[in-house]
Amino acid sequence: MTDLYETEEKIKDVVMLAARILLEAGAEGTRVEDTMTYISSALGYKGSNSFVTNTVVTYLLHNGTHPRIYRIQTRDTNLIRISETNRVSRHIVSGELSLDEAWEKLNYIDEAIDDHPLPFKALAGGMVGLSFLYLQGGMMIDVPTAILAGGIGYFVTEYISKKVETQFIPEFIGSFIIALLAAFGHMLIPGGELSVIIISAVMPIVPGVLITNAIQDLFGGHMLMSITKLLEALVTSFGIGAGVATVLIFL
Repeated sequence: MTDLYETEEKIKDVVMLAARILLEAGAEGTRVEDTMTYISSALGYKGSNSFVTNTVVTYLLHNGTHPRIYRIQTRDTNLIRISETNRVSRHIVSGELSLDEAWEKLNYIDEAIDDHPLPFKALAGGMVGLSFLYLQGGMMIDVPTAILAGGIGYFVTEYISKKVETQFIPEFIGSFIIALLAAFGHMLIPGGELSVIIISAVMPIVPGVLITNAIQDLFGGHMLMSITKLLEALVTSFGIGAGVATVLIFL
């Protein structure tokens, strides 16, 4: 009886840790609940139940055991953690990992696997700005401005978001910097289109993943998560628009 209790507690530990990593990394609710169900079923508990919102994970292994509840404190977008956690889940289902091995791997993902360095992400933000400049038919003369504005703007947004928990402020300041750099670059190197530069440079901070996850949650029946994510994306988009508008008003 004691061994069964310890096994069930270990299963709950593994399932809850996997769910927490996924939710904190920005995974949609359907993915989190499906992962919890797959792991539980693979370990012999097909009647488990789970309920996930943006901030809370609730899990019940079976009716004879106590439920687990965990409140999510931080949320970000980290596709590396999502991919690695999904890999562990698939290995549990296929029988390639024991409970102890899965626990060790999940702890490694939680503690050791971090996001890319901020300078690298800023460089990637500049490349995203360049890509959208090309898609919008921008001119070659606007390439340096789009890369610089997109990279620096993304850097500022990410840096402030790590210091400030409010959603609106980082995007407002980041888009303000982007619009300011775009206007300054356009004055130094005239001939292109300012609107195309600004639109291209703000794309790295547009909440595209958040909007996509909100739609997936809507299709998956997670109405609460879908609505809250859409509202979060709306506030973020408003912050971006307000930052750009503040600069354009004074031009």
